[in-house]
Amino acid sequence: MAEVKNDDYLNSIIKDLTEVLWEEHGTGARYRTPLVGVDYFQKKYGSQLKKSNWLETLDAVLGALKEEGLIDGASYEREDFILTINFRSCLHRPMEKQLIDNGVNIINCPCANVVMHFVDQLVGKYSELVKVDFNEDGCVATICVMGNISA
Repeated sequence: MAEVKNDDYLNSIIKDLTEVLWEEHGTGARYRTPLVGVDYFQKKYGSQLKKSNWLETLDAVLGALKEEGLIDGASYEREDFILTINFRSCLHRPMEKQLIDNGVNIINCPCANVVMHFVDQLVGKYSELVKVDFNEDGCVATICVMGNISA
């Protein structure tokens, strides 16, 4: 099988697909993409990432994202139902920068999607990606967790 020698090509394909989705659906595209990136982790890790509480699950998912080489690390804060995750050196960042440079809002964060999927399995509701911002260290995803994360 052929091997991609430059991630720029794959980032360009993902960027183009995201732009088409954005042009077709605008901000509504955000609600069509919460499973992007999840399938790989479901198949590879299955229930291994689902722990006894949401904090342990979050730590397990962030560990898997790091192990897979998608991020260099992550930190997070929670206030009520808002979970803010700083993904350091995210693999998707170059593609997201291209989108922003082309005037397209960030409508999707595969790393946040994986977090939401496994946390949602515990809390029994569907979380929502509120926004994705950049900082000097990486990407910051803000998630509204709809279920009970009081533990």
